[in-house]
Amino acid sequence: MNQQEIFEYIKKQYPATPERITQNGKQITIFKNQRNNIPYAIFYQSDESVMSIMEVQAESDMISNYIEMYHLAPAKYMNQKHWLAVPMDGTVRDSKVLDMLDMGYDIVDEQEK
Repeated sequence: MNQQEIFEYIKKQYPATPERITQNGKQITIFKNQRNNIPYAIFYQSDESVMSIMEVQAESDMISNYIEMYHLAPAKYMNQKHWLAVPMDGTVRDSKVLDMLDMGYDIVDEQEK
């Protein structure tokens, strides 16, 4: 599943308009919950390649499990206690990527601004 396919999934699943910013010469795409304006997923290109990375909110007690189980990395841009980085290179099954995205959205949707 590539970044564009995930963006299409987000558009269908959640009412979200991506916010695009440039930081250190990189384009970063941020998806926020429209109700409370809290981000639940960000996308950017990795430093080492043109591979896309999705950083997504996760339950803090699950971060280390996800990192170990799927060989993921802690988030680079967001709080590493609550976010993890998922490479969009096919190493994580598409269904699991979408599960992580849904989990991130659900975590944020329960929060108040």
